[in-house]
Amino acid sequence: MKNASEAPISAAIVEQASHWLMLQWGGELDKDQQRRFAEWRTADPEHERAWQRLEQLQSTLGGVSADTALTVLRELPDARRRQTLKLLGTLLLAGGSSYLVQSRLPWREAMADLRSRTGERLQRTLADGSQLSLNSGSAVDILFSTSERRIRLLAGELLLDSGHEAAQRPLIVDTAVGEIQALGTRFSVYQRDDKCQVELFDGELELRPLHACVRRLQAGQGCWFSATRYGDIGPANPNAIAWQDGRLIAERTPLREFVAELARHRNGMLRCDPVVASLPLTGVFPLADTDRVLIALEQSLPVKVHRLTRLWTTIGPA
Repeated sequence: MKNASEAPISAAIVEQASHWLMLQWGGELDKDQQRRFAEWRTADPEHERAWQRLEQLQSTLGGVSADTALTVLRELPDARRRQTLKLLGTLLLAGGSSYLVQSRLPWREAMADLRSRTGERLQRTLADGSQLSLNSGSAVDILFSTSERRIRLLAGELLLDSGHEAAQRPLIVDTAVGEIQALGTRFSVYQRDDKCQVELFDGELELRPLHACVRRLQAGQGCWFSATRYGDIGPANPNAIAWQDGRLIAERTPLREFVAELARHRNGMLRCDPVVASLPLTGVFPLADTDRVLIALEQSLPVKVHRLTRLWTTIGPA
């Protein structure tokens, strides 16, 4: 049975608490806002309980103090803030200890050792000489010890040219669905939804899903795997890592797949109308200017780009 402090909070109060939280994420409250916020907290015990729960969610899920979590949230893009606020409100309505789901919130990404913003790509040389590249909107923790080299992929996609000291310290990429051990290797890992897509360009890999048997990949192979199963092994796709050079390559790619990939590199919402989703697209496009890519789509396909707002774009029939 839930105690009183864990009971669900009414939707109306969640909405009010969320309003004050969003204001704080935007910056310091002015004196009038501080006064009205204090009055709201004291007007009803449920108001104070909702606010205390929100602060607890921020600190517990982030593994940091409420003040530190607030600082991190102020640095997040608006879309990420809205996503976080929506989930926090859902957790408040649910009540109980169900909020202990750290992996579902972007805290770990925000506090990661290395992370890239939307539209940003990063390259780093690690302490062992490995070359690590991160695609747009990706985050990793680097966990090197005397016994192993571990890279924890928290979100997005990485490309790794591993350093050659496997005999001394194994190199492991840790994902939400299992581990990947590199054996003198160049490979990419794209973590999305409940599976990972792996492309191996050199060397060997050992895939270790959480709840499935171990499988090896050889150079030139690729496949996806989830926590419980594998997809078919096929040839590695070199176009999959064109992002490292700032390009997006399509070879008779359905427009919906191309748009989904382009959306990773663009702030806001970018969607494809089902009417044009299956149109095949071929070309090489620059990731540095996604507006230019949208213009190129209108020139090469019978489509029209509709901009509802600066952050909401739909590609539909011409």
